[in-house]
Amino acid sequence: MVLRRLPSSIWHDPIVGDLISAGLGLGYDEMQLARTTDAWLAAGAELRDQVAEIVSGVAADVELVGSSSVLGLLAKPIVDLAVGLAAGQLFPPVAARLEAAGWIYRGDAGDDGGQVFVLEARPWYRVAHLHVVEHNGSQWTNYVRFRDLLRRSAVARDRYEAVKLRLAAQDHVDRKAYTTGKSEVVSSLLSGE
Repeated sequence: MVLRRLPSSIWHDPIVGDLISAGLGLGYDEMQLARTTDAWLAAGAELRDQVAEIVSGVAADVELVGSSSVLGLLAKPIVDLAVGLAAGQLFPPVAARLEAAGWIYRGDAGDDGGQVFVLEARPWYRVAHLHVVEHNGSQWTNYVRFRDLLRRSAVARDRYEAVKLRLAAQDHVDRKAYTTGKSEVVSSLLSGE
């Protein structure tokens, strides 16, 4: 995979500025958790609406997902979005529009996140992740179900946070190990265990 840098003009985009002003953003070599705030949610909703406009006509839906979409939950300060492709919709037109808008394609994560993009506020400092998956497919459904479960269940939030804190406290935790470590509790919560 080729990692390309963005033109500097994207770093001056007003929505990127709003994400930074809301306290969002994290370097690639950093691991940090903070409580999701109203400002995060507002900036995330604005970004979601912008992405929905960008992919209008070539994607079925865009949703805020992940911990940064749940008020008060510990999360990495990065907005997570899911873009749903309806049956018959092709990925290349979506990718072309997202890349033209400054999103950096990171590749196909398969069942671990679909087609992944990041948005940077400056080089190597990301403010958002975006996952292009099949609309109403298993990944889409799990993203939305898990977000909704965390929004309504204090027990689920507490259980999820306990795992996140344990993983974040480990020496030399990297992003990939952190994400992998959360998978078991996510599966367990989604299956109602």
